[in-house]
Amino acid sequence: MVSTVEDGRPAVNGSLDVSRLRLLREVALRGSIAAASREVGLTPSAVSQQLAVLEREAGTALLDRTPRGVRLTGAGHALVDRATGILQLLEAARADLDRLTGELAGPVRVGTVASAAAALVSAAATRLARQHPELDLRVSVAEPAASIEALIAGDLDLAVVDVYDGVPVAVPDYLQSVDLCTEPLVLVSAEGTFPSGEKVKLVDLVERDWVMPPAEAACGQAVRAACRRLGFEPRVRWETDDMLLLVRAVAQGHGVAVLPRLAVADDVAEVVIQPLDEPDMTRRLLALTRTSSSERPVIRAVLDELAGAAVTEQSAATA
Repeated sequence: MVSTVEDGRPAVNGSLDVSRLRLLREVALRGSIAAASREVGLTPSAVSQQLAVLEREAGTALLDRTPRGVRLTGAGHALVDRATGILQLLEAARADLDRLTGELAGPVRVGTVASAAAALVSAAATRLARQHPELDLRVSVAEPAASIEALIAGDLDLAVVDVYDGVPVAVPDYLQSVDLCTEPLVLVSAEGTFPSGEKVKLVDLVERDWVMPPAEAACGQAVRAACRRLGFEPRVRWETDDMLLLVRAVAQGHGVAVLPRLAVADDVAEVVIQPLDEPDMTRRLLALTRTSSSERPVIRAVLDELAGAAVTEQSAATA
C-alpha cells in the first residue's frame, strides 16, 4: 500500500503499482493520455490521476505536460523500459500457470493478412470452435507492420504476416516466429491470354496491362520491385487490395496479375493459374507471438491449427 502524509497525497515509499506502470506504458505506446484512456477503458481524467499518483510513488516527474499534450521525461522513458520487462515477466508467469493447468479458454486476438485469413485462419477458427468451445478467437485483418505493432503493444496475441522476396519485415528479437508455409507467386490471367502450356517469364509481361495490389502492400511492392529489376515498370490499370475484385478484374480481361497461390480466389471467377518460368518468386507466411506468452496452451492450440491448415491448403493448391 502507498503511505500518506497529512495533506492526503501519497508519499514516496519505494513501491510502484503495476497497474499504474501499465498505464504509463500505454501512454508511451499510444502517444497521448486520451489514446491510452480509450485503450484501457478509463476516462482521461482517471488516467491522469493515476499517473500523478505514480509520479508521487516514483518521487519524480514522469511526464512533461504541455498545452500540446504530454511527453515522457527521461525518468519516464527509463521507467517504461523497466515496466515493459516487468509486464513481460508477469505474462510469462501467466503462461506458466496456464501451461500447468492446461487451460484452453478465454480470448485469443489474432491479426492477419487478408489472404491468410481466408486460406488458413478461417479453417483453423472453425476447428478450434468445435474442439475448444471455451476458446474465444477474435480476428482482425491488417498489413504486417500494423499487426506487429499491435502485437508488441499487447493488443494482439498472435500475428500472421507475410514476407516476400526482396521485401524484408523487421521482427523484434522478443517476438517468436513460426514458419507456416512458403509458397510460389503465380501468374494469373484470363482464359486465352496465353497459349496452353506456354512457359511465361516475368519479362514477357512488359507490354501487358496489370491488375495489382497497391504499392504500399507487400505483394504490390515485391512484384513492382521484381519488374524494375528487369528494367520495366508494370502498366497497372487496376489497383486494389481486395483479392476478390482483383481476380474478377483479371477474369474480365483488364490485365494480368502475379500473386501468391493462396491469395488467388479462383472460386469466384474463371482464371488461368500457371507458374512463372522466371524469376522464381516466393512468399512466406509466418505466425508471430510474444516470447513471454508463446507457451500458453491457447496460443499453442491456435499455432497448431494454423500449421495444420497451411499443410491442407498447400496440398490442395498443388493437387
